[in-house]
Amino acid sequence: MSTYDEREKQRYGGMPVECYRFAQSENLWLLTSADREITLPIGRFTPETITRSACDFSKEDSAQSMDVILPRTSPVAALFIGNVPSSPLWLTIYRAHRGDESEYVAAFTGRVVSARFTESEVHLAATSITSFFSRNVPVVQMQTPCNHVLYSAECGANPTSCRDSITVTTVDGVTIVSNDFGLRADHWFRGGRLETADGESRLIAEHVGDTVTLISPVPGLASLDVVWAYWGCDHLESTCQSKFGRLENHLGWSRIPGRNPFGGSID
Repeated sequence: MSTYDEREKQRYGGMPVECYRFAQSENLWLLTSADREITLPIGRFTPETITRSACDFSKEDSAQSMDVILPRTSPVAALFIGNVPSSPLWLTIYRAHRGDESEYVAAFTGRVVSARFTESEVHLAATSITSFFSRNVPVVQMQTPCNHVLYSAECGANPTSCRDSITVTTVDGVTIVSNDFGLRADHWFRGGRLETADGESRLIAEHVGDTVTLISPVPGLASLDVVWAYWGCDHLESTCQSKFGRLENHLGWSRIPGRNPFGGSID
């Protein structure tokens, strides 16, 4: 029996099929562009009307990028209707050959970064995982605010100890009202996040009184729903100490002179 590599190089003997694995948190969709179900050692892929563009390489970016086209009725497309998903959507494309699906290769691995809808289709723009290695290093900046991401391992703040249970009173797009918000000082939740019972979350852009403003609406959120509101942080030394008690992990330089001696004379 020919190996995958041998069949891939044959002019007429190969019968390639592609399988698409979409993963978001605990959700998983296994689809194939083939006309019948394809079973690989990693799972069973269901036929779907799915196509993709060729991999694109630019002079500025060596990472692969491509468009994957699905019917807008697909559950994968539904993730992007109205809002960008709160959790990243990862895509892996596998190639195999009919008659010997035991051998396959991962032709593409990356993340879906945007979606564009037409009348009956959605075009998902995906970029290769290699794009994450293009970041300039070091990433730590010598600045007053802390460099750590809130609730990261480096930050050390425990999210389960820094959240309040909120019973929603009213929802108007990105504006959420609850008396429970008013129990905290203004801006307490700014920079934190609102999380629903099913794990959908949104960044809290502002908090004043009994009202918070989200960065984007939460589909299905309604009055009397119970959600978690995670405390926000302005990344300043004083907040790190008084609000979270994690001053030993603060990675900021609070005593940097405010005046740049290279920008003018020193009096």
